[in-house]
Amino acid sequence: MLEQVKVYHFSNSKEGGVFSVIKNLLQFSINPVVENHIIYTINKEITPHFELPHLTGAGSQQIFYFSPKWNFYYTCKQLSKLLPNDTVVIIAHDWLELGMVSNLGLQNPVVHFLHGDFDYYYALAKRHVHSIDQFIAISPVIDEKLSSVLPERRQDIHYCRFPVPSIDVDKKENDVLKIFYGVRSLTEERKQFKILPLIKEQLDPTGIDVQWTVVGAGMEKEQIQKLMRGGKGLSIYPALSNEAFIKELQCHDLFLLPSLQEGFPVAVVEAMKAGLVPLITNWEGATEELVIEGKTGFVFSIGNVEGYANTIAKLDADRFLLSTIRAAAIKKANELFDPFVNTKNIERVIIQDYYGVKKDKTAFKAYGSRLDKEWIPNAVTKTVREFTGDN
Repeated sequence: MLEQVKVYHFSNSKEGGVFSVIKNLLQFSINPVVENHIIYTINKEITPHFELPHLTGAGSQQIFYFSPKWNFYYTCKQLSKLLPNDTVVIIAHDWLELGMVSNLGLQNPVVHFLHGDFDYYYALAKRHVHSIDQFIAISPVIDEKLSSVLPERRQDIHYCRFPVPSIDVDKKENDVLKIFYGVRSLTEERKQFKILPLIKEQLDPTGIDVQWTVVGAGMEKEQIQKLMRGGKGLSIYPALSNEAFIKELQCHDLFLLPSLQEGFPVAVVEAMKAGLVPLITNWEGATEELVIEGKTGFVFSIGNVEGYANTIAKLDADRFLLSTIRAAAIKKANELFDPFVNTKNIERVIIQDYYGVKKDKTAFKAYGSRLDKEWIPNAVTKTVREFTGDN
């Protein structure tokens, strides 16, 4: 019988796409060999109080509060104390846990998730390449680009789709077309909220009756209403829990995400599983296997306001086409993002890492300034930074 493989995920939040991936991996794990745990790395200067979420499948949940004013070696040493030994598998989703492994030279098996087609993730992989055993790329584009960045590690890079729960789909017969737009921040330039009022401006003269739902923080309700030129047929939420998000999706027809750049948004998969037709930007192939132009959704060039407006008008006029594409979207999303199959594939990489050849990992200073040295007491570093602002 195989021994227990203890897996430790690190998350800096209980919201967003990365956390959704972690939550789903824990929920849909049915391998008795894998035991999942999660450590929340919380910057206490930003979030002084953090409440643990209820997670299905978590063997344990721990909160680690840290301050950017601390000596980074001290931060790493304190964080490492939450790991029971050097055999547990570290699943690195961001920089802090990678910094811990590199700065301390931890010998644990390490799997690095790349959650987006962003320079940030490739830079992390390159900086910590000698501390990472296996890489998981969540899209074909990320897999290809990471392989070009680290050609010598091609055999350690695995394209794995993330798990997404199935969603009950009610038969939709909305007389008025309902469009959903949801992001964490409406003021983030990358998310292109400013496109929505322009699309609405093109639709209004045609007499097409459309209801909009806008989810996102950063703007007052009155400001959003002003930009969207009126509150009729407009629902606004600063944020939604995942449960409320899914429930809201289920009564909509179209999912609009005109972002400048995305990795592989979990929300697009969730929307399609809920029966929404996606209208998204062409993110250079990131979602091309899922959103197939004119068949399972529609893809537009950046800022193509006219294209969005014309497609919305077309789908409003042709409800049979809307229904056909909706059915194809549901089918494709469920085929590619089966929660149990995808979890099993990711766990296969994790188990492979656990039983693989162990690397002798040498400690190196991945992060830190002149105040971040092993021999400097944390109290000294913290005091200097509090009084001088010196990093």
